[in-house]
Amino acid sequence: MFEQTINPIDTCGCGDTGYLTTRKIPIDLAHGVGYIENVPVYHCRSNSCSEFALPPEVSRRLEDIAEQMEADHSTQVVYTWRTTQEESAPPLQKAYQQTQVESFTLQFIGREYTDARVAFVVPGQAVFFQSTLEDSEYFLLRYDAKPSSEGIWFDFLKFYYDEQPDLTYEAFSAWSEEGYLKELGSITLDEVEDTLQDEFGELT
Repeated sequence: MFEQTINPIDTCGCGDTGYLTTRKIPIDLAHGVGYIENVPVYHCRSNSCSEFALPPEVSRRLEDIAEQMEADHSTQVVYTWRTTQEESAPPLQKAYQQTQVESFTLQFIGREYTDARVAFVVPGQAVFFQSTLEDSEYFLLRYDAKPSSEGIWFDFLKFYYDEQPDLTYEAFSAWSEEGYLKELGSITLDEVEDTLQDEFGELT
């Protein structure tokens, strides 16, 4: 059973900083090679890196899944935190999803695009971008904790802020109660990077 929160950041199999994400991995079974989809792993996010590392909790869970695959003679399953057919674990899956969002948002610290830079990050909640073309123009990528569809979703918003002092999360929270945000759309986690590069240009 998954009894503790997985750290959002650890070490990739290559030795660099690894961020929590998911991938399809092969597994040796008595009846041949099988595959498990959506396995939580640490990866450095480099396109040229094929290495990854498994959180200890995930390694233990994979052993249970492999045993069940051998019993069912199956070759492909989707990773879950479920431990028996009768027992589901939505709270555990929700906790993992929150950790995945935290890991995802932390990756943006210090990022710069052609037309915007990351102003600051609220881990697990939001990423604020400031335009490099107009100082008062900001964009907000905000985690949607109660999406209407399954999966991880973000709201993408735009606003203008030229008040003093400089923008902080506390100042934004008070200021935004007046409803000065323009919603640009809702996007899934997988769509975030393409959306940002369409809006801001390439990473620099």
